[in-house]
Parts: sequence; C-alpha cells; structure tokens
Amino acid sequence: MNQSLSIRAVAGMVLVAFLWAICFPFIVVGLPDAPPLLFAALRALLAGLCLILIAFTKDGRPSYSLRQLLMLAVIGLSYTGMGLGGMFLGAGKLGPGLATVLANAQPLFAAVLSFFIVREVVTGRVFVGLLIGFIGVVVLAMPEMEFGNARFSGAVYVLGGAIGTAIGNVLLKYQAGSDDIYWSMGIQLVIGSVFLGIASVSLGEGFEIDWTWSFTTAMFVLAIPATAMMVVLWYALLASAPLNSLNSFTFLTPVFGLAIGMLLFGETFTSLEMIGIGITIVGLVIVVKAPGKTDGGSAVGEEAKVIRSS
Repeated sequence: MNQSLSIRAVAGMVLVAFLWAICFPFIVVGLPDAPPLLFAALRALLAGLCLILIAFTKDGRPSYSLRQLLMLAVIGLSYTGMGLGGMFLGAGKLGPGLATVLANAQPLFAAVLSFFIVREVVTGRVFVGLLIGFIGVVVLAMPEMEFGNARFSGAVYVLGGAIGTAIGNVLLKYQAGSDDIYWSMGIQLVIGSVFLGIASVSLGEGFEIDWTWSFTTAMFVLAIPATAMMVVLWYALLASAPLNSLNSFTFLTPVFGLAIGMLLFGETFTSLEMIGIGITIVGLVIVVKAPGKTDGGSAVGEEAKVIRSS
C-alpha cells in the first residue's frame, strides 16, 4: 500500500508530541509530593477511569473475548506499566539530556519489533529519517548530558521504559481498529495502574501524598490531557497510518520541551540546540514525504477480524 502521511495525521502527531512534551515538567513538579511509582499509578488510574466513564456513557457495557483482554493486559503492562514506571523512576535520577536521548530510542526499538509482530516493513527512506531524527535529539540533548554523574539505575529505568513503550506501541498497532478506542485505552490504563501499584508496594514506597495545589494540578494535567487525551488520539492514528512514520514524530518531544522552557521559564536556545532542532525537522520531513510500501494495514485488518470473532 503506497501512502504518505496525510495532513490530518501529521497534525494529530504534532499534538501527540506536544502532549508527551508536557509530561516531564509536570512530573518534576509533582515528584516532591508523592513516591514516583504511586504517582504514576494514580496518573494511569485517573486517566483510565475517565476514559471508561466516557465509554460507558457512549456505548454501555463492553464485549471483550479472553484473548482481547489478555492483549490489553500485556499492553497495560508494557505501554503503561513499564513506560510510565521507567519515566517516573528515571526522571529524578538522570540529567534531562541523557534521559531525553534514552527515552527517544523508543522509535528505533519499535521499528525492529514492528517488522516481526505486525509485518510493517521499514523502507530505507523511513529508516534514514528515523536515524536522522534520533541524531537531532542527541544534538539537542548534548549540552545537558552528564555521562560522568548519571546514575546507572536511572539509565536502566528510562531505557526499560522506552523498551516497554516500544512493545506497547507495536501491540497497539496490532490491535488498532479492531475495538472501541475508549474502552480499550481505559481498560489497559487501569490494568497498567494495577501493575504500577503492585510495584510501588513491592519497593516499599508507602502511601504518603502531600495533596498540594501544585501536585493536584500536575496530577490533573498528566492524567487528562497528557494521558487520556493523548492515548485516544494515538490509538486512532495507529488505525490509519504506519507505526514507524507516526513514531518519528516523538522526536519533536524535546523540541516542544525546549519551547515550553523558553515560554514558561525564560530559557533560551543555544546555537547547538538550534542545530539539533534543524536536524530533527529534516528527519521528520524525510519520513513524512516517504511513500510507505507496507503500512501493516492489510495484515492488521485481517488479524483484527480474527480477534473480533474469537
């Protein structure tokens, strides 16, 4: 199937990247008031319950087979449990530069996994675009990299979160278009929150939360626009466009992060950061303009029919 990304898909992914970008600042705001995994669990739970309430209002009770529920459980464990867990645990242990680079390795992991799971072939042009976009992220993050002072455990957490997100994204692509968006995303978020809660208890974090205005605001922003709204939009986009092309837009996350810092905190761009932004945009343009030989759509569509009928 030969297709490049539509204007609607591009606009949707720019919004998704922006919603991802606002996560780290608000995580930093909320972390002093709550243990990291408990914080992540509450974020996922609130977002999931919000989507389930919307789904129940729209469609009533869901109808899922055991196979579908198992798939949502694996997505909840990988995408929400590992992804959010790694993000929250690593946020306070690494410099922002190295954390950004490790987190944005996710599209490269997903490109490999997508070939085996949804048979999405990565064309040479898309691969080059992904690679250039990642190089742009490295250049962007270079001024704040602290290799000597970075803690190994923080790197493991962030990298583990990136791998979990990559696995979850590929499984979301496999599932996309075969079920109701609100029910599926709500259920997987609640399941993910359970995994995060169990991990929190296992690590002995405790349940002490200081419900300050700053923490409450951070929780609302992270749960509703940055999670509930983002995953619904992301899942809808996955049903109609190639995963790897969409995933390349995650390289815009640090660009938006810098813009947020400039607008809200008076930060300025260095010449090196401007170069990194330019390289990232070049990589995105290459991916957007690349025709997709195989977007996995037909294969996913056939397997979606099997899932629905099971």
